[in-house]
Amino acid sequence: MRPAVRLDGETVNASRAVWILVHGDPGEAFVLHTCHRGEEGCVNLQHLKLGDQEENTADMVAAERQARGEGNAAHKLTEEQVREIRRRYVFRDLANGGRALAREFNVSETTIGAIVSRSRWAWLADS
Repeated sequence: MRPAVRLDGETVNASRAVWILVHGDPGEAFVLHTCHRGEEGCVNLQHLKLGDQEENTADMVAAERQARGEGNAAHKLTEEQVREIRRRYVFRDLANGGRALAREFNVSETTIGAIVSRSRWAWLADS
């Protein structure tokens, strides 16, 4: 969890507070950390820059801070289930879109396709 402070009666991230005190209110912009150490409490001005939502998300992914897989509260599958889907999916399933696997694991055919093509759970290695 990022350190927070009270500034003008409002609770804000410490790095945002430092930015505001030195440069003024950045408005809707995000205060990003080039060092990826915001969680550790970095408030070094040389490590701070402004960015938009897309840059913030890219920064989160680069620093491996996103909730993914079973760490995501909305997950429907476990890592082992994803590995099982990949093991059992064969080329002939392209004809039915992985329909049987989708039914068995209670997910959509689109989800099966995304798992097999690695556009979802891409980071998960097969074992």
